[in-house]
Amino acid sequence: MSYSKVSKNKYRIFISDGFNLDGSRRRPSTTVTTDLKGRDLKEFLKRAEVEFSDTVRKREPKFDKLAKGTFEAYSIWWIEKKEIFDKLAPKTKHEYQKLLDARILPSIGNKILSKITNGDMLDLIEIIEKSQAKTKSGKLSNSSIKHYHTLLKVMFNDAVKFKILTENPMNNISVKTPKIQLKDNYYELDDIDKLLKLLPKAPIKYQLITLLALTTGLRIGEITGLQWRHINYSTIKLKIEQANSYVAKTGSFIKTPKNDTSAREVAFPTFLLPLFKKYEQNELNKKELSGDKWYYGKGGKHEDDFVFTQKNGRFVNVEAPSIWFHQFIKRHGLRHITFHGLRHTNATILISKGIDIVDISKELGHAKTSTTEDFYAHVLKSSERKKADIFDNICTKNQNESQQNNHNGTKSGTIASYLRVVK
Repeated sequence: MSYSKVSKNKYRIFISDGFNLDGSRRRPSTTVTTDLKGRDLKEFLKRAEVEFSDTVRKREPKFDKLAKGTFEAYSIWWIEKKEIFDKLAPKTKHEYQKLLDARILPSIGNKILSKITNGDMLDLIEIIEKSQAKTKSGKLSNSSIKHYHTLLKVMFNDAVKFKILTENPMNNISVKTPKIQLKDNYYELDDIDKLLKLLPKAPIKYQLITLLALTTGLRIGEITGLQWRHINYSTIKLKIEQANSYVAKTGSFIKTPKNDTSAREVAFPTFLLPLFKKYEQNELNKKELSGDKWYYGKGGKHEDDFVFTQKNGRFVNVEAPSIWFHQFIKRHGLRHITFHGLRHTNATILISKGIDIVDISKELGHAKTSTTEDFYAHVLKSSERKKADIFDNICTKNQNESQQNNHNGTKSGTIASYLRVVK
């Protein structure tokens, strides 16, 4: 055993961990504190040496600098790794960096990664929960706190996976899981009827965008990321393989879908065909009039042009439909929902009409059916009641008929006699 006394009650333990590439010996060390004496001290130091040795053996030597560096240094390395290996989307990277800069790095940015403890993480989560925010309550919502918690847990999980750390300091630390609620952010059939009567007053571009969101449940980024090659008039389907996005530092850009299941084909209603063709002709005329000013060049193939464009042919900002929709429903006195609420409206109607939840989940592009079930739990409960009512009506009707037959002196029967087993 190799150790040296640093100061009163403080000792530095050294172990041998092989050799570096230049031939020099690796001798990692750690400092421990104890007020034990004599034989008890030797036993304590021996155990500390074994534990430290195990810790070092479990670490990946090439990541030793990261373990000894600050959490901020690790966060920079981690985001770069996610970009390269996990194809981290620019918008997701931006959101991660916002969380880090806002509340995580100011608290633990200067801490040595390998010395961050479970207690440090408990303190950090408490700081996040109590921090001021620009909300009505002045505090962060449970959903926002959960975002911080998830990011930290994932970052430390990766540190363990790459053997930078031996254990995750976020283990056994939990926060309240927010309940997924739509909060009435969808239209009922009466609301839809009012919207459809008013839509013809809107520019044709926004008529089509609104109706696509309502009838297909597409995300706003998926709609504004469509090119004409994605529209198939023969099959009456849309091919979703990209999405429009925006990040403050980067601006607008086209990215791959949100997840693997987001790449899909979606059928749209036949009644939209005339509107699509009329709008397409408008776009061709606009391109002709723009000439050399057309963003993608006047000689470019029409099928490569974006469907929903600005005056110069560049795809619209992803937030433009939301801003227009908010102003439109406010101007006409319609009940307030967000543009994304049209997607929720689509799913709500389909569920209430008895469409299978698996099919709805696929059409929405959800990665898991459970996501759809969580979002639309309120509608599913209502749908279950309706299914039960169907048999209630059948059985009650048959029972009433049976009783009427008995009363009239005709052949008696039971409820069961009116039902048949379907194989």
